[in-house]
Amino acid sequence: MLERIMIVEDDLLLATDMCDIVSRLGFEVSGTADGFLSAQALAPHSDIALVDINLRDGATGPRIGQYLANEFGIAVVMVTGNPEAIETDLSKVIGMISKPASPAMIETVLTFIRDIREGRRATAPRGMRVFV
Repeated sequence: MLERIMIVEDDLLLATDMCDIVSRLGFEVSGTADGFLSAQALAPHSDIALVDINLRDGATGPRIGQYLANEFGIAVVMVTGNPEAIETDLSKVIGMISKPASPAMIETVLTFIRDIREGRRATAPRGMRVFV
């Protein structure tokens, strides 16, 4: 199954770079979102979401992540340059990685998520803070 990845990032250059990395790794990009409404619109077409914390509509990333996981069963990983800003309960979010995320880290995280979703035993990537 080809997972569809949503990139939730309001910085156009970072979003474009992340899309390129995800595509080169053989995943399909369902689209990019820069806030809650655009993420909500992409949710039915996504399996995995890489979500920044601070977006165009404020520090809504954690709320978006919980919403995507709860309402759509999307596997969510927070991708942030400010990991200490995550203070809310993210019980449905898989984990968090720091920006800038290297292509190797993104590949490892997406492989980890794929393994979990397919019921295989998986070990969290080094450098990933796991919430679930």
